[in-house]
Amino acid sequence: MHLLSLGTLVGGIGLPLLIMRPPVPTLLAITVGNSLVLLALALFWQSVMRLYGHRLSPWALAAPPLLWLALCTTASFRRSFDLRVETAMVLVGLLVALPLRQLLRVPRETKSHQALIVVGSFHVACCGIRGALTAFPQLTGWQSVATTIIPFEMMSYVLLWPGLMLTLVAERAVLQARTMALQDDMTGVMNRRGFWQAAETLPRRGLLLFDIDHFKHINDTYGHASGDVVIRHFSRIATATLGKDAIFGRIGGEEFAAAFSGLSAGALHLHGEQVRLAFAEASRARHIEATVSVGLAAPTTLDLPLGDQMAIADWALYRAKRMGRNRVEGPPADGPAVPPAARAGAG
Repeated sequence: MHLLSLGTLVGGIGLPLLIMRPPVPTLLAITVGNSLVLLALALFWQSVMRLYGHRLSPWALAAPPLLWLALCTTASFRRSFDLRVETAMVLVGLLVALPLRQLLRVPRETKSHQALIVVGSFHVACCGIRGALTAFPQLTGWQSVATTIIPFEMMSYVLLWPGLMLTLVAERAVLQARTMALQDDMTGVMNRRGFWQAAETLPRRGLLLFDIDHFKHINDTYGHASGDVVIRHFSRIATATLGKDAIFGRIGGEEFAAAFSGLSAGALHLHGEQVRLAFAEASRARHIEATVSVGLAAPTTLDLPLGDQMAIADWALYRAKRMGRNRVEGPPADGPAVPPAARAGAG
């Protein structure tokens, strides 16, 4: 976060120039001090934009301080206290509102993210208050209070913002590492571990197990690269068809699982059929004969452990394979155990 570090350094130089008047000459404080503060805020803004994948904008960095320096070359601007304050509050408020807008547009996943929003909102409000006090002479009694408080409020912003941003970067890195540990690299959906963690505590859980039919034949006929395409293609179709209420993941090879809460066996069967039909139709459009078999395990009166329910869905999946593939089946009525050798060769 080089932009953030540079912004802290620049702000650490500019703010003392503003605060330490009269020892610091007024012209130096007004011209250089404010320019450096505006540059620091622009650097903070761009650091937020870079964090969320936007490109660095040199113009966004250069425009605020250059605009201020250009205004300071005019005698009328230098002589007018009110004009300088109003202009400074507009520029500062804008440079704080822009990163705040970006933070409000993305999911607030961490406490530091929320704290940044609070700090930014507070500072924008302070800029508005200072501008209002300057614009309305009848409020002159509050001017001395604002003049005293605002520089220290600005200093707190320059100190707090970088610290919270560094915390946000660290927290996002932890969240991304956790996500990657629970995510399948090829498809982007949950891996076996992620699926298990998400589905294990689901109440009144129903399961669907999907296994792409004759996958070895697909690899042998079209090549392993095409096999990978089929896997990713099925993942996209299943994710779109099952919707947001499903917990969906790739649990190994060409096998996927979906978990739902509170659905009947009939509703689960309908979901399985929708995925099966959508995948078969899309595969034909790609000139690859690929289908999927589906095993179903409906919710039980007393929620079974996930491992036991997965075994039931696995029995049902084997049954679908044995009965001709490209179909959705529930477990046999008497629930026989499937010999491991037979299940492994189902394909």
